Amino acid sequence: MNDPKQIVREGYNKLSTAYRAHYNFSHTQQYPIWLHEFLVDIPRGSRILELGCADGIPVAKHVSKHYQYLGIDISPVQIELARHHVADARFEVADMTELSFPTSTFSGIIALYSMIHVPLQQQPALIASMHEWLQENSYVLAIVGAGTWTGTEDDWLIPGTTMYWSHTNSDTYIKWFSSVGFTIVETKFIPEGTVGHTLLIAKKNK
Repeated sequence: MNDPKQIVREGYNKLSTAYRAHYNFSHTQQYPIWLHEFLVDIPRGSRILELGCADGIPVAKHVSKHYQYLGIDISPVQIELARHHVADARFEVADMTELSFPTSTFSGIIALYSMIHVPLQQQPALIASMHEWLQENSYVLAIVGAGTWTGTEDDWLIPGTTMYWSHTNSDTYIKWFSSVGFTIVETKFIPEGTVGHTLLIAKKNK
């Protein structure tokens, strides 16, 4: 297998606006509901980090209205689109596993369907970093795996685009988040076709 992160980067670069065209309805219907649940206890004006922001719709557009938002994505093409769609928000091209922030920088972290593009063996360390970057009594909203699978799909969304995923099951994600000091606030199965993912909200207590 080629470098997984390069597959993800090139895949989202190639998809460009086709990613939004495919997911626009489902994202604009579901994401605001999840964001409302996540943001309800986070004071306005707080710093929010999104890992895997894609083109900024709808999360950056929604969150940046009332929060200090930073969106990270591995795809330069998606970041360029995000800067066009949400001019007042801040975006950076980066590998989420290589980020470095001071302790207690953020009041919330969002990672919707993005951690599962990271090789599985790197995900526990990423979760530990998220715990470190968060302030006390702050939250993570993530969509992670419901079952265990690692692999690629050819012709994903458009012909010629290959995409990589790597995820474990929901019980293991709960264990990983809990082991670094998160309290699990909510989990929910999110169906997608014949399979699905796990929505997880976790709180850093200390």
